[in-house]
Amino acid sequence: MNDINIKKIEAIREFLKEKIGNAYAVMGISSGIDSSLVLTLLATTIDSDKINAIFMPDKFTKKEDYDHVQLLSKSTGIKIDEVNIEPIMESYRKVLQSDAKRLEGNIRSRIRANILYYYSNKLGGMVIGTTNRTEYLLGYYTKYGDGACDIEPIETLYKTDVRNIARILKLPDPIIQKKPSAGLWENQFDEDELNMTYDEIDQVLKDVFDLHILRGNYEKLVEIYLKSMHKREMPRAMN
Repeated sequence: MNDINIKKIEAIREFLKEKIGNAYAVMGISSGIDSSLVLTLLATTIDSDKINAIFMPDKFTKKEDYDHVQLLSKSTGIKIDEVNIEPIMESYRKVLQSDAKRLEGNIRSRIRANILYYYSNKLGGMVIGTTNRTEYLLGYYTKYGDGACDIEPIETLYKTDVRNIARILKLPDPIIQKKPSAGLWENQFDEDELNMTYDEIDQVLKDVFDLHILRGNYEKLVEIYLKSMHKREMPRAMN
């Protein structure tokens, strides 16, 4: 299994070299395992002075997330800048007069995407995505938010693959062990929201999309896949 994962690591590094070239790599850091893995792969693939990593906390960001960002910066040797998005979110709230948790969560994600593209434009760089295959198939990301990027280096990796490769690359253990969360509102956790563990989810997705096996109890995730199809399609244009 390790040999397979090492081949995946090398394939991702070659992909990053080919697609980024001499451009700047701009990416958002959440302190979660996905963005931490992408930053670690970047740090061992391209020049560190070509990496612009940005942590964008808000009022829901926990102290442990700040601590984990520092651990990641130390483990990769990459300076991680910080831009707090709460003042921007507050201006949206006042203009829209909104207090809807889910709608505001999507706005927060899109604010972060705007900031990344600001720096990408400023540096003449590329925004590096952090969506894994599990999230991609379930549409478990915000359209034009964390789904907005120029390249997706880990989109072929299921969440469980991400965890295994993170261990091989010796990411800080607190980051590997932390409970997955998009951090879009207080106490939001992926597995609680989906009511399944990632181990269970990935087994279903591998059966359906890799082995083409469909069982009766897989209907829930297949329905999520179909409902989120619009996120995986290009905008429709009139012929």
